[in-house]
Amino acid sequence: MDTIIQTFQLTKTFKNEEVIKPLNFSLKKGEICALIGKNGAGKSTFFKMLSGQLHPTSGELFLFRRSGKELVNAKKRMGFMIETPEFFPDFTATQNLEYFRIQRGIVEKERIYEVLQIVGLSNQKKKRFKEYSMGMKQRLGIALCLLSSPDCLVLDEPINGLDAEGIREIRQLLLKLNQEKQITILVSSHILTELQLLASRFVFIKNGVLVDDVSKEDLDEKSKKQILLKVDDPAKTARILEQAYSDIQFKVLPNRQIAIQNHVEESGMINRLLNDNGVVVMEFQIEVLKLEEYFLDLVEEAK
Repeated sequence: MDTIIQTFQLTKTFKNEEVIKPLNFSLKKGEICALIGKNGAGKSTFFKMLSGQLHPTSGELFLFRRSGKELVNAKKRMGFMIETPEFFPDFTATQNLEYFRIQRGIVEKERIYEVLQIVGLSNQKKKRFKEYSMGMKQRLGIALCLLSSPDCLVLDEPINGLDAEGIREIRQLLLKLNQEKQITILVSSHILTELQLLASRFVFIKNGVLVDDVSKEDLDEKSKKQILLKVDDPAKTARILEQAYSDIQFKVLPNRQIAIQNHVEESGMINRLLNDNGVVVMEFQIEVLKLEEYFLDLVEEAK
C-alpha cells in the first residue's frame, strides 16, 4: 500500500520546550485517520509541520516518499485546512475560488465549478461569503483544499463550531471524498463521537507523544463492555456480588445504578443471582465503552 505521509523522529521545539517529541508516523493511501488529543497535545503543530507553515527542529518528513527540496512538488498533491481560511467577505464562492485559482497557478477554470459541485455549494452562486452559515464556510474551506485535485487532505477541526446538521453534512462529504474520489484524509476534532463515525484508524497524541494507534476494528475490540444495573438496594447488591465473585470490579453510581466492569460474559448468571437473592433489578443492560471514555482512560494512564 502506498505511503502518503511518513515521519521519522520528527520534533519541534519552541523556546527550549519540546512540543513534538521524536515522532514516527505513517499514513497509508485510502485511510481516514483521526488524530486525537487534548488542546495543547501537539496536533496543530504537527499539521503545520506537514503543511510547511512550521519547520521541524529535527527528524525527517516524507510526503509521497519525497523529502527535502522535493517536498515542494509533493505538497501540490496535498490539501491543507489547518486554520479557517481567510476569504473575501464581499465575494461569492466563485469569486473567492477564482482569486485562489489564479494565485496558485491552477490552469483549469472549470475546476472551480467542479469543487463547488462536490461540496454542495454550486446552487449558491449569488450569495456572498459574509452571508454564509458556519457550515457553508467550512464547506468552502474544503472546496479550496480540493481546488488543486489533491490525493490527500489534512484537516484540523473541520467541524469546529458547527451545529448537528452541519457536522453531519461535513461527515458525509468527507466519506464521499474518501470512497468516491479515493482521497486519503488525516483529520482532527475534539468531537470524538463524530470521529468514531468517520475514521478507519485512530491515533492518540499526548504532550507531543503518540500514545496509541489503533484501527477501527481494534478499537471496537479494545472498547470495554460493562453491565449497567438499576436496583432497589445497591448496598445489598454490592454485598451479593462481592460474595459471589472475589475479583468483581464495579462502581456504585447515582440513582441506584451499579456498573460492573468484568464478568460481562456471565451477565445472565449475575441477573439470576440477584433475583434469587431478592434484589429487584429494574434495569439491566450491557454498555460498550465509547471513544471518549477510551481516550480519557488512555490519556489518564499516559500521565
